[in-house]
Amino acid sequence: MNTLHHLISGLLLCSLSNLLIAAPRDYGEGLANASPRRMLANAQHQHAHWTGVGRIRNEAQALCTASLLDTRDDAGKSGPAYVLTSSHCLHRHNGGVQKDLDIKGNISFNYFDDTLESLKTFPLKTLKWSSSQGVDLAIVELKASLADLLKAGIAPLKLAEAVPADGVDILALAAPEWDTLHLSACAQQASRELVEQPFVWRVTMKNQCQGIGRGGFGGPLLERATNTLFGILSTSTSGQTEERKCQRDAPCEVNNGMPTWHPETNYGSPVTFLNRCFVEGVLKADSEHCELFPTTTISFQHPDPIQQYFVKRPDGTHKDIVPRWNLSFTTNTALYRYKTTRRAIDCEKPELYSTPIKAQDAYVNDAIGPETGMHMLCIVGLDSEEQQATNGMMKNALTLAVELAEPGPARTPNLSISLDKQGLAAYTVIWKLAPPFMHRYSYKFGPVTTTDCLRPVDYLAFPPPPVEEEEDEPIEIFSTLNDSPSTRTEQYARLITVRDKPYKICTYAYDQADQPSTLRVDLLKPR
Repeated sequence: MNTLHHLISGLLLCSLSNLLIAAPRDYGEGLANASPRRMLANAQHQHAHWTGVGRIRNEAQALCTASLLDTRDDAGKSGPAYVLTSSHCLHRHNGGVQKDLDIKGNISFNYFDDTLESLKTFPLKTLKWSSSQGVDLAIVELKASLADLLKAGIAPLKLAEAVPADGVDILALAAPEWDTLHLSACAQQASRELVEQPFVWRVTMKNQCQGIGRGGFGGPLLERATNTLFGILSTSTSGQTEERKCQRDAPCEVNNGMPTWHPETNYGSPVTFLNRCFVEGVLKADSEHCELFPTTTISFQHPDPIQQYFVKRPDGTHKDIVPRWNLSFTTNTALYRYKTTRRAIDCEKPELYSTPIKAQDAYVNDAIGPETGMHMLCIVGLDSEEQQATNGMMKNALTLAVELAEPGPARTPNLSISLDKQGLAAYTVIWKLAPPFMHRYSYKFGPVTTTDCLRPVDYLAFPPPPVEEEEDEPIEIFSTLNDSPSTRTEQYARLITVRDKPYKICTYAYDQADQPSTLRVDLLKPR
């Protein structure tokens, strides 16, 4: 009887032990999916496994989140220290791939709320590879080696073998602007092609992790059960409206050529393909196995594609407008090939590209449409006419997008009104342009009792109305707005002083087809 008792007890203990061993660790520490983000601490080394996630700053002082990558081989051999982040967070370069460029700046590890006095900061050395096309990724080499960082107690993240399936629990780490590391939990989701003008990402994923915004882009997406790195945060629709879809910081998905909007959604780029890019801890330009290579860099005369175009003139009295790409560019290769398509992923297929064309005076002026929706232009660079397409070459194809749409009401005028801080009854009024949706404004103002917004007289224009083009003249679809780090909108401001009577401001916005918006009326009260 005692023998049987001991046997049963032993089996129960063995089973319990196996269950404990088999139970996966919850790196999310019980945080519910889609719950508010949680600030992380590490004074007691409770999050030492995330010391390799930190704040990266370049010379332009862009604030992004970045992760130290564990590139050690099976024998434990290591090489340079590499960090991963978002390319279009670091800079807004649009035009293929940048590689092996000097980069100034630093990255601070151990970036927790209670360890700011013991940050471990290392200088950046080389932008090894960076692209905001197809995939949004930057690989930066540090001046210190991976061995140096390991000695300093910095824990790198291992790459996952594959991107998790839809519905799998994941974690997002992000350092919001002017803040330290936070943890968010959610479920992995697949997404369609993504457009955030002027960028096009062909392979993306999405989630509804909470609290992702500026400063957090570039942060790691991790499998919750294994803490392995499968992607990086790129952009989000958080805080944006559908009216701005497909514009900067308001990405849209593209389904069968038509843009779709998903509010409060984050998007990221997969990085698991990098498993094939490191040999004995060193990034190798192996175009046969690593999809980062070969690379092509393209520069545009007019770099920003307009996001919307109108197929017909609004009054219906003229013939259809035939929009064209009208794109002049230079490339670092001797030749190029191009094609047009409705699906960005087709840019990665070698079929239907043009024959090789000399890159000198490169110019694409094919007609676009006439179907409404998104249209894509694909460009790949070639060193010779005999060069065969490789997987890496096609993965690094450049994609530009233009949306064709029927004329419709312009978007609601975008005004900001602020009262003078000196206590005077003076208001600063700013009208913000956002071509092509708010291409120009007309406005007037005056006392409420005598200003009739519905009367078309006395309206002022900013900027002056466009000059009517000749019917057969091709229409440029690339704008020349400067792409500054802070904003791409132009604006017009004026001071309006209100004495003893309330004032009224009447505003219409006009889109690229000169369609008016609904009337916006603002009231200014005297102090």
